[in-house]
Amino acid sequence: MQDLNKLAKAASEVNGGLGVYAVASTLGSLEALLEFLKTSKIPVSAVNIGPIHKKDIIKASIMHEFKPEYATILAFDVNVTKEAEIQAKESQVKIFTAEIIYHLFDKFTAYMADVRREQQEKAATTAVFPVICEISSPDHVWCRGGGGDPILVGLHVKEGTLKRGTP
Repeated sequence: MQDLNKLAKAASEVNGGLGVYAVASTLGSLEALLEFLKTSKIPVSAVNIGPIHKKDIIKASIMHEFKPEYATILAFDVNVTKEAEIQAKESQVKIFTAEIIYHLFDKFTAYMADVRREQQEKAATTAVFPVICEISSPDHVWCRGGGGDPILVGLHVKEGTLKRGTP
């Protein structure tokens, strides 16, 4: 138990308490998992040994307050109790299980790629994309005549990407 406490303390101190929740079947496999996650630059907030219970889900769900993408449990060669599965769905905690560390890594990196893609799509609506353009010629300017009607202008984009709503 003392070794587990040392591992848990070391894991949370490295990342300031932010990261995934790592669970393994034995102390040796947990050490191997932590070493692999460290070399893969995946932060770990807490660790445990044995099957995943409801309390593990509750601990992992704390990450929703800080970094929601890390509200995940990486479970190496362990079982998940029914109670924990129900709690995970309610708490929106992702559980990745595998009997091979590399498969666990592949599942998690695919999940993180999806999260980043979603974040980029959300940011695309608020991001301002700079553009440099010029009016093609004076012959390509049309105005219907006041009252809030739009002006139509033929443009040539020199640099950047012109998108609707760009200021």
